[in-house]
Amino acid sequence: MRLDFDEALEKVGGFGFIQRYHFSVLMLAQIAHAPSFISVAFVGKEPEFTCKGRAAGDPCKLDPPCTEFVYSTDFTSIVSEWDLVCDRKREASYAQSLVMLGFLAGVIVLGRTSDMYGRLKTYVGGVICLVAVQLASGFSQNIYQYFFSRFLVGFFSGGGTLAGHILMLESLVSRHRALLSTIYHCGFAVGLAVLAAMAYYVRDWRQLTFVTCLPMVTIIAIPLVIPESARWLASNGRIEEAKEQLMYFGKKNGLRMNRSMIALTDKTVEAKGKSSSEGAMALFRTPVLRRRMITLMIIWFSCCLAYYGLTFGASSLGGNIYLNFALSGIVEVPAGLLSIFVLNCIGRRPTIAGSLFVVGFACLGVMALPRSEDGAMSTYQTCLALIGKMGVSVAFNSAYLYSSEILPTVLRNTAIGVCSMSARIGGILAPTLPPFGDKVAYFLFGVTTLFSALLNLTLPESLNKQLPETVMDVENGMTTTVSHSEKRIGMS
Repeated sequence: MRLDFDEALEKVGGFGFIQRYHFSVLMLAQIAHAPSFISVAFVGKEPEFTCKGRAAGDPCKLDPPCTEFVYSTDFTSIVSEWDLVCDRKREASYAQSLVMLGFLAGVIVLGRTSDMYGRLKTYVGGVICLVAVQLASGFSQNIYQYFFSRFLVGFFSGGGTLAGHILMLESLVSRHRALLSTIYHCGFAVGLAVLAAMAYYVRDWRQLTFVTCLPMVTIIAIPLVIPESARWLASNGRIEEAKEQLMYFGKKNGLRMNRSMIALTDKTVEAKGKSSSEGAMALFRTPVLRRRMITLMIIWFSCCLAYYGLTFGASSLGGNIYLNFALSGIVEVPAGLLSIFVLNCIGRRPTIAGSLFVVGFACLGVMALPRSEDGAMSTYQTCLALIGKMGVSVAFNSAYLYSSEILPTVLRNTAIGVCSMSARIGGILAPTLPPFGDKVAYFLFGVTTLFSALLNLTLPESLNKQLPETVMDVENGMTTTVSHSEKRIGMS
């Protein structure tokens, strides 16, 4: 009997010991990656400062203008290193925007490398390059060298970690992917808390940059414990190698295996050729699919804008900046796990819309409430910001699954890629907003997420509905129901 790849994975143990081991290793790698990707949250932090020799008044509004600044010694940053204050205040925010721009470029360029040369090679090669450019950024002699290195950090993060994500997904049977993908992304949230701990103990920005590289060095050893994706090998005609890996999985899972038990169908080999050749423009040719795509692009943009805006804003909340940043990451873990159960209980559409409403009102609440007497954000504002971070984590985790379920199979990969590009634009803009003031930033986070919540209500529910296979299924509003157990995520 010939098997498709999911059936073959079930035959060798499904999510058995070896798959759990590989998943755990890749999740630890996800934790290791986060500090370098988001390090500018502390490396680009503005310390308190005064104008040398002119203590009175706002140092940015003196006449004649201040030419030499004195900074607090609590920590150093690129701001204190290169005087990125007053008229140059916005330059520090460009560092993370360039990371997101590089990430977008890396997904486009290295995504094809992953398809051509394999997931594992692209992943490990990307991480090696990422460690090199992250180290180089710590030796930057001016802001422009730092900008260039941050773009490269984003580029190799985008291509490398995407390949790692695909490597993880391709080792799982379909019924486990939604649950484990959500858990996998919680690793990044834990990595944010790790960065906060690093920044607390290492207050020099160059040393902190070097320290963020240390966890990633361990990723270079991944080929010693994780093989190339068997699914990728099979789809590229390397059937015998794929079978060897499947046999290995079965034996590690304690099963008695022989080669006759694994006979892959021809469609496994031909899977690559079945994707649509029409490209992204086909997503906008028909009215229903066009409206659906535009709505999803706005939702992904808003989620990413609010997510990174609230992440970077965490270090500006009232109280201990390190604790706030750690909490901003940690709250994503229960939010991600909560999303799994809520998606199954009340459906995809109300989960996303409801969580976006929570984000919107929380951000507008932060904007409307007064600050504390010392000028820092009040406890109420901090709590609302953390609630907003939880909400956007639920929405972002849910959006990927929901988008996959309401887009046609023949264009699904292309469509998710377009949505992801829209999200990256939000990520590019998010770091540039704080220099305009917290009220402007939180107002934009609130308005865009509320607008997206309303738009989301115009989309169809997908819980217990069959996935659309073709564009015509979308245009005809396919509503065929399937059994409740088939579409519950992570419960089987």
